[in-house]
Amino acid sequence: MHYEKEHMGIALEMMYCMLKDGVIEKKDYPNHFIQYERESDIREALDFCAEKFGLYVCGRGDVIFLSPGIGNKVFGMTNEEIKNDMFRGGKNTHMYTAFFIMHVMIGEFYTESMYDTPRRNLPITYLTDIVDAKIRSLADFEDIEGISKEYKFNFKEVKDLWDRLPKADIDVDTGKEKEGGIGTRVGLIYETLKFMKKHQLIDLNASAVYPLPRFKAMVSEAYNNTEVQLDILEFIENLTYSGDDTNAED
Repeated sequence: MHYEKEHMGIALEMMYCMLKDGVIEKKDYPNHFIQYERESDIREALDFCAEKFGLYVCGRGDVIFLSPGIGNKVFGMTNEEIKNDMFRGGKNTHMYTAFFIMHVMIGEFYTESMYDTPRRNLPITYLTDIVDAKIRSLADFEDIEGISKEYKFNFKEVKDLWDRLPKADIDVDTGKEKEGGIGTRVGLIYETLKFMKKHQLIDLNASAVYPLPRFKAMVSEAYNNTEVQLDILEFIENLTYSGDDTNAED
């Protein structure tokens, strides 16, 4: 497709800013945003530029982010880099379990038919109970290894690790559960949340998880991107569990 020089120039300037800062906000670039919102050619040009770099444009309100495409070795993170960034001394199994936790969180905030999440936050105690129940429900499947191969996700390793871990370490001085480390279930959940907060996906406040615009934009893009494997998310969402939702915020 042919793009006018002016439109392509604006798209490239926006692309440069996002590659440099990871985000572009309307308050910082009001003129670019106004033209981006008004001119479909600029939006298409930006999508075209991003696609050539193996990236996706994720817009959310007055903010636009870039998300690396699947297998992007330049702008994305390898599994080894994710593992090292997420956990000190962690193994691949810890990383798979963290991904499982993230999938559960997305499923609690969203349903596939919704563009936005109706839930304001997610209490961490509630998230912990839901993750625990869903992983325990994997025991109902006779062939977990077969399911792992089918979905190309290590459900068996996640369950085996979870079964080995105690629920939490208790601080002898405060009597409260320690919020970190990968030697317990609670600790592993907190380490996963810290990783997501570090990458500006969520905020943690008053023992609850709050989705940030980057998180919302990336989830919205995932639901509309045919390359993203939503079957894993759907499988985890459909894992049955019993529990009381009274701790969940609406």
